[in-house]
Amino acid sequence: MIPWAIISAVNGDLKLGISLLILYAIIIIVRQILEPRIVSGHIGIHPIFTLIAMYTGFKLSGLIGLFIGPIILIILQNVFETMIDNGIVKTILDRK
Repeated sequence: MIPWAIISAVNGDLKLGISLLILYAIIIIVRQILEPRIVSGHIGIHPIFTLIAMYTGFKLSGLIGLFIGPIILIILQNVFETMIDNGIVKTILDRK
C-alpha cells in the first residue's frame, strides 16, 4: 500500500495517497493488537505468553523462531500439564 500511496501522491492525487497511508496505519495497528489474541485463542495460551514466545523465538532464531517459539511453548505446556495430572510434580514437591 505504501508504493501505491506514494505513486498516487506523486501523480497529483494527494487525497488518495494520504487516505492509503491512514488506512495502512489502521491495518498495522489492528493487526498488532488482534493477531496475538487470535493466535492464542486457537492454541489455548494466554496472549501475553504467546507474544513472549514469539519474541523470544524471533530473537533466538530469527523469522523461523517466530513460528517455532509458540510451538515450543505449546509442547512445554502439554508436558507440564501431563506431569501435574500424573502427580509427578506433587511427588517431587512432597519429598523431603
